[in-house]
Amino acid sequence: MATFQERMNEKIHQYSNKAYLNGYLKKEFITEDGDADIFLNIEKKEDLFDSRTVDDQKDLTFDVYDFIEEKTSVLDSNVKINLHFTGIYLTPREQEMVRHILKEHYAIELYKIQRQYIKCKNKIFILILFGILCFLTYTLLFFLTDFAFFLEVFGFMFTFSLWEAVDCYINDFHDIKSERIGITQNLLLEVDFEHKERDAF
Repeated sequence: MATFQERMNEKIHQYSNKAYLNGYLKKEFITEDGDADIFLNIEKKEDLFDSRTVDDQKDLTFDVYDFIEEKTSVLDSNVKINLHFTGIYLTPREQEMVRHILKEHYAIELYKIQRQYIKCKNKIFILILFGILCFLTYTLLFFLTDFAFFLEVFGFMFTFSLWEAVDCYINDFHDIKSERIGITQNLLLEVDFEHKERDAF
């Protein structure tokens, strides 16, 4: 009889491979033309629009954004996403409002993540440039002076700055870049509405 650890390893192997993910995505999301369909059922407007917002500041509930981002997070970045709202009746004006709010929300998110992206990229560039300057200074001092203290200082600064640059790239830049791609993908959502005709409320 398999031990608990063996069963854990078996499940990890079963569900953490690309073939399983592709099968899941094809079954749940992917259409014949390669797009992804996501269906969000809304029963009442209180579940769609944030009751704390009004007029030009009208916004959707956090649950809507959480649902979208949870579903789209497993999709490849080159997949076009079609978001279908079902259940609720919305007037044409309200439908356009939802499309506008979604686009505006992800446009703002893209603006914010783009600022982080540029800031992180500049930080890496400055750290590398500073490291190179410290290395050149270290090399000059090595041949022109006998002061071991300065050699140690610039040697440390060179090593530290390059290490920080690598650490920033691995831990921050890559994650920010991936998040930027995901937000851009959501910005390009195609939104439609499927509902049974009934009186607006």
